Amino acid sequence: MENRKANCIVEVSVDSATGRRAVGIMNMRQALELPEMLSLTYTHPDPVKAAAGVVVNRQELAGFLACH
Repeated sequence: MENRKANCIVEVSVDSATGRRAVGIMNMRQALELPEMLSLTYTHPDPVKAAAGVVVNRQELAGFLACH
């Protein structure tokens, strides 16, 4: 059975000296398949928190996928 949370949509961004820039919008599984980079951040999987600007790191995103 496929994990439904894997299909939740997040925005992936890269943080740089000039600010945060969007890389793309993808599901959580795709986001976690990207190469590991410390500068990547992800919007919170909860749409309300994402709309409020809450971002998480790769480990936190993987935790949401594993726990739900």
